[in-house]
Amino acid sequence: MDKSFNPFDPEAMMKMMQQMPFADMMPKMPGFDPAALNDMQSRNMEAFQAANSAASAAYKDLFAKQVELMKTMMSEAKANADAARDPAKAQEVMTAGVQKAMDLSTELAGEAQKANARAWEIVSARMRDSISELEEMAKPK
Repeated sequence: MDKSFNPFDPEAMMKMMQQMPFADMMPKMPGFDPAALNDMQSRNMEAFQAANSAASAAYKDLFAKQVELMKTMMSEAKANADAARDPAKAQEVMTAGVQKAMDLSTELAGEAQKANARAWEIVSARMRDSISELEEMAKPK
């Protein structure tokens, strides 16, 4: 295997899988279809790539929201600090700011959880399909 191979790169994984001689690796069994197994594995890799793409897009969006949130919070903090020369008012502003940050952090964590759940849905559906396909392949013809 190439030392620069990245196992987290879906395209590299697909290329590696296509180069492997599955038909030669498998014992010659009556009714065994190496091409069907190869097709199934290709669908598995496509599902992993789709899950990875979905998660990547969601996390990219999440990161953009975090950056925008940080800019907004810093701008608000500066405006509030300038406006709150009174210590009691400053405490009130600080408490409100902390609560807002906590609420927004909870929202962002929820979005990350949704991204992970969507990726898992894709992978687990493909796993169920793969098991069904393997069971079908193993049935006597």
